[in-house]
Amino acid sequence: MPDSPDRTPDDSGTAGDHEVTGVTGHGCANASGCYCPGRARQTTSDLDTLLATPGFAGTVLDTPVTELAGTLPLLDRVVGVTVAGPVIMNDVGTHCAPVEMGGPLKFDDTHISLRINPRRLGKILVTEPAAHVPPTLRLFDTDGNTAHATYLTEQSDRLAFEALSLAVPAREDDAGSRDEQMPEPSSASVPDDDQIALFDAMLDDCGTQRLARLTRPDTTAAPRAVRVDSDQVIAALEHASLLGMRVTLCAVATGCLQVRHAVLDGCREHNGTMVIASGTARVMINFNLVEECWISWSQGACGPTGAIELYDRHGRCSFVATQTGPVAPITSEAWDQLISDLAA
Repeated sequence: MPDSPDRTPDDSGTAGDHEVTGVTGHGCANASGCYCPGRARQTTSDLDTLLATPGFAGTVLDTPVTELAGTLPLLDRVVGVTVAGPVIMNDVGTHCAPVEMGGPLKFDDTHISLRINPRRLGKILVTEPAAHVPPTLRLFDTDGNTAHATYLTEQSDRLAFEALSLAVPAREDDAGSRDEQMPEPSSASVPDDDQIALFDAMLDDCGTQRLARLTRPDTTAAPRAVRVDSDQVIAALEHASLLGMRVTLCAVATGCLQVRHAVLDGCREHNGTMVIASGTARVMINFNLVEECWISWSQGACGPTGAIELYDRHGRCSFVATQTGPVAPITSEAWDQLISDLAA
């Protein structure tokens, strides 16, 4: 995979580094590696950094995110990358049309699948080749940090990529009317026992409200969940790989989920860093930066279905592993047994 100039979140440091007595101007002492919300508002974003790079060649598009998303399949074979704190997912293939928040769960092993929340996404940037980085399309969140990057390959449709810069921007009155028709999404407006609600809670605020409910099991709004140790999660994922289970893997970035539903081909962990292989996709998880691991249950196509949720030290979900859609009964039973043993 080509090198990317995008910064990756670093949750290093101790809890004391993020106290109000810090030195960063927003109350955090970890000036070089903090990605807490206050820093996102005070420091230079990924987008600003790229635009300020000497010799940078790129264009910020005026195309609305929802319209741009529909053109992603036209790029043909690409590399799709999502950086979500301690988790990175990359896949090689063709995009399917991204599904917006509230839509059906449509994931498979033949496409790069994205689920997006346009309210949490901002600018779109197309860049020309630079050094070892090929032509790239980047989606940024509203803070200007990278939510998803699409790298062109030799099998990509370069004409379709060039055409992105020629799209007619939306008129201001049209953009205003769309914003009025699009209600502000809220993870609190849907039941927590549904799989669509599980994924949309991540799209709403990276799961921070959901985690607050998980940690307060005495409330009526709290979903059924159990907190487990990261070593148990590592062992469970390795076991699922050995069995060749079909699993849905999801990397959670702000306003964008990259999801793959496929058989696990391999899984290896060393010194807290895990790599999961599934066909053309790879998921890298730095468990040293994972603060909490939760097992939850939500209503899926095969009934109550367990999910593994990983949260960083800022309370944001970075990764979800579960099963979605109809699967063979033996596969569903094997996953249920694995989750039950993990939560025991």
